[in-house]
Amino acid sequence: MINYKKIILLISISFISVQMKVIAQSGPDYFIFKDSIYNNPVDAANVKGIRIPFKAKLRSYYLFQDLSLNKKEALALGGSLHWNPSIFSENITGRVTLATSQKIYGPLDKDGTVLLKPGQEGFAVLQEYALQFKKNKFLLNIGAREMNSPILNTSDVRMLPATHRGIDINYLLKKDSYISFGVIDQIKWINSDRFVDLYEFAGFDRKELVWGSANRYKTDKMAFGFYYLNAKDYYHGLYTEYYREFTLSNNPIKLGFQYMHENDIGDGIGGDFNFNMIGTKLDFRIHGIKSFIGYTNVLSQDKAREIWSIMPYYNMMIFNFFNRPKEQSIKLGVILELSEVSKLYPNMGFGFTPNSGVVASPNQQEYNLTFDYTFLKDFNLKVRGAFVHQNSIRNLNLASKDIVDFRVILNYNWSNKF
Repeated sequence: MINYKKIILLISISFISVQMKVIAQSGPDYFIFKDSIYNNPVDAANVKGIRIPFKAKLRSYYLFQDLSLNKKEALALGGSLHWNPSIFSENITGRVTLATSQKIYGPLDKDGTVLLKPGQEGFAVLQEYALQFKKNKFLLNIGAREMNSPILNTSDVRMLPATHRGIDINYLLKKDSYISFGVIDQIKWINSDRFVDLYEFAGFDRKELVWGSANRYKTDKMAFGFYYLNAKDYYHGLYTEYYREFTLSNNPIKLGFQYMHENDIGDGIGGDFNFNMIGTKLDFRIHGIKSFIGYTNVLSQDKAREIWSIMPYYNMMIFNFFNRPKEQSIKLGVILELSEVSKLYPNMGFGFTPNSGVVASPNQQEYNLTFDYTFLKDFNLKVRGAFVHQNSIRNLNLASKDIVDFRVILNYNWSNKF
């Protein structure tokens, strides 16, 4: 049953926020809105300093999935309040974030949307607590915060982002180009109200530090990124991407390449695995309409692990990642700019897998549509629908099934300087 008291309370919070004459901000599009083109995963990673003392984000999220055998459904309302004070000087800043996701509607027999805790329970959490030291081209972060690189990131696909706790040091080569090294020990997942050790989150009774490196070089026309993660006796992963922009007959074109790899190391406490995937994407215009085509190929028979983050595959869609063993996929999409404040994003994705052998699975197709609308300057509404069809495989007695996914996401973000 819908909890009207919570609706009134959270709308009241939103109303107070509006009165503070605030400025909208936006989150990482390659997760909250995977279908945006001209936004490559490598561009989302950044180590820019904190400049705004107070920020807040309000989000409402409705999700319904019909998975043939079961249904998932929930409506959540919540958000976060960020405080980023300067401490002693502009070179030392703090970061504290309180966040919540509360149930407005969520039948127990339709649990599993990951908007809420298991059991359709709302929660609140101290999401970030960190210090940042910045001097000339050096930047040091200590504590729990939102990390945003392709291989260790916020995985911002529901109500709240994931945060990780650790220490990282960064050297800025120039604007938007840097090298970084860090160690991480804990994670707060997207529907959790507590931090846990990384190995505990992965299902192991041991404590170890995980270390990683992030490197990016970017110019006006190209970018290259290399991201690496290493967990003792368990996991080794990397993500690399290169893209370049150029013009053809006065039309802008962007060509990108990505490669993802995961494998076991040392004692291999998580078992043997070796995942490899390549992808390429071409962004272009047809009669002034932004369009793209993407291709990905899982070269291995093992599944992607994605232990502490979601990796941003070029062909990610609303429901599918197209990252199953030995899966090849093609994705086509356009951006229809209906007006300055509204856009329509139709997409089609086709995944092809073996029909025999140990990794046999049904071919599948996804057709989705997103309507994106900005109103009252600071509010953004996304209405998203997807239909997935999985083919049958007679020799394996796998029947075809259809999946329906429907989402309504309302974001309102503000910041204020004093």
